Amino acid sequence: MVGIMDVGGGLRGNYVSGIIDFLLDNSIDIEYCLGVSAGSANLITYIAGQRGRLKSFYEDYSFEKQYMSIGNYFKKGMYINLDYIYSDITNSYGKNPLDFEATMKSSKKFVAAVTDAHTSEQKYFYKSDLDYDDFTLLKASCALPIATRQPVLFKNGRYFDGGISDPIPYKKAFDDGCDKLIICLTLPISYKKSAFPKWLARPLLFKYPQIAKAITMSHTLYHNRINEILELEKQGKVLILYPEDCFGIKTATRNKIGLNKLYELGYKDAKKIEVFLNSSKD
Repeated sequence: MVGIMDVGGGLRGNYVSGIIDFLLDNSIDIEYCLGVSAGSANLITYIAGQRGRLKSFYEDYSFEKQYMSIGNYFKKGMYINLDYIYSDITNSYGKNPLDFEATMKSSKKFVAAVTDAHTSEQKYFYKSDLDYDDFTLLKASCALPIATRQPVLFKNGRYFDGGISDPIPYKKAFDDGCDKLIICLTLPISYKKSAFPKWLARPLLFKYPQIAKAITMSHTLYHNRINEILELEKQGKVLILYPEDCFGIKTATRNKIGLNKLYELGYKDAKKIEVFLNSSKD
């Protein structure tokens, strides 16, 4: 079984929206989809088969105040308004609804990673955990600590962003039966993450100490995972797609020219998938 994993990365995720549009344009069927953070929302759109939908989220909606603003943080306790994105836009009555029927009818497997707010352990939910006009799972997978004051309540648990516990959980895909995996990053492979400032994690210490600890160690885990998947790529088990240049786009950078360049680069890089899939048939 071939899988694809999207590890998220805020607005840099437009790189992956280019990859997904390439897959849809060329009718490339990937059976297993594992999403981390915003990667969960990206891949659910791939499963729904909605070409171009993601591009509008990154290049159009992200510029709206309801989507992302300091006002959201003071009013709703979240800088990126997950309710606006995954309810007001995504629900059946929204301005760009997810095709829920197509999603549920698809034979593709969907896995979304979240982080338990109390234990900092990574947990997984599936397509069956989605409900009509209820995409709380996507909100939970994208709820970045600090940027989101409180974890998202889902299925009797409280969860933060799935990337906190494991930024590149490739082992899950192989444990679930994948023998080939496409890993979509949104940073150059050579990028060196800095340690998260301990003072910034301090507000989490009282209620969510394990999350605070995980955040301050996340850069080390990220670099370990990069080294591991590079080795797997040498073995032919993994294809790593990543932008050589982010064009100045960071997690919350709104620049239409840079965002569009990321999309175009993702579309171009996705051509490597065809070579990877053909080699897996040999």
